[in-house]
Amino acid sequence: MLEVIVQNAEDAKRAEQYGVDRLEIVQAIGEGGLTPSYGTIKNIIKSVSTKTMIMIRPHSYSFTYSPSDQKTMLTDIEIVKELGATGIVFGALTKEGDIDQALLEKVIDKKGSLALTFHRALESTRDIEESYQLLRKNYGTEITQLLTSGGTEKAIDSLPRLKRWIKDSEANQDSFKILVGSGVSTKNVQELHSELANEWYHVGSGARIANDFSQTIDKTKIAFFKQNT
Repeated sequence: MLEVIVQNAEDAKRAEQYGVDRLEIVQAIGEGGLTPSYGTIKNIIKSVSTKTMIMIRPHSYSFTYSPSDQKTMLTDIEIVKELGATGIVFGALTKEGDIDQALLEKVIDKKGSLALTFHRALESTRDIEESYQLLRKNYGTEITQLLTSGGTEKAIDSLPRLKRWIKDSEANQDSFKILVGSGVSTKNVQELHSELANEWYHVGSGARIANDFSQTIDKTKIAFFKQNT
């Protein structure tokens, strides 16, 4: 399964045309991706039949959220449900750098039947292994996928940990799959897949012409990803 980041309906239509399996919809990719506008979500969902995952992230300066932030996030989840998206992409930490279980449980309660990807807030935790085990053991039936690089800036540098986590996920049927992301490109995807034999990959700038988000999605690169995963 190939998931690609998109920011507008033009991106989404090209991605669908080129065979992308799922879209992660964000805005402000220069800030790591924030919650897209109502209009953006609506236009994309009306434009494509491809599965759509919506980023739920109100700001970029941390993964810790105030009561006001949390209220906004839960309202955004309601809107995502109303618009008919496939799911949401979310992650939150306490000030101490642990998984914010209280907010995660609110999100799980609010999301209903939406799929849930816990994103790379995991990489910013105080103890990534402890946080991973907490998510897997306590929320493994509610989290559809864990988007992770395995703790390094690029996934290619965390192969041993990713291998172990993917092996853990093989016992699950429909939840808590490892979505390998960060730095996935045509230059390393063959090595990644050869080492990991994973089913799920997430690509950002690596799907674009010149690896540049200001450029359009590259049809040739999408074909390469599809052929090599």
